[in-house]
Amino acid sequence: MKIIILVAMILSLMLPSLCLAQDSAFKDAYSLYYKGKKQEAIKLMEEYAESNPGPEVFYFLGYAYYELKQMDRASRYFNDAFSRKPFYSPIPDAKEEAEKKDLELIEDRP
Repeated sequence: MKIIILVAMILSLMLPSLCLAQDSAFKDAYSLYYKGKKQEAIKLMEEYAESNPGPEVFYFLGYAYYELKQMDRASRYFNDAFSRKPFYSPIPDAKEEAEKKDLELIEDRP
C-alpha cells in the first residue's frame, strides 16, 4: 500500500512539469514559425498534435501549410480544426463578435 501511495505522489508531482513541457512545445512551434522556420515549426507542432489534438493546433498546421502553398495538407488540417470546434477562430471571442455584427445587420434592415 505504501508503494502505491508513493508512486501516486511521484506521478502527481511529475504531471505539472509534463503539462509545462507540452505548453512549451506549442509556444516553441509558434516562435519557430515567426522566425521563418516554418518546416521546423510544423514538425514540432505535428509531434505536439499527437498528444494534444485541439483545434488551435490543427488551425496552426493548416495555416502553416497554406503559407507554404501545400493546399491539400492545409485543407486537411483546417477541416480537422473545424470538425473539432465548428466555429473555431484564433481570435478570442471572434464568434461572439460575428454573431453580434450579424444581429446588428439584421436589426438595421428596413
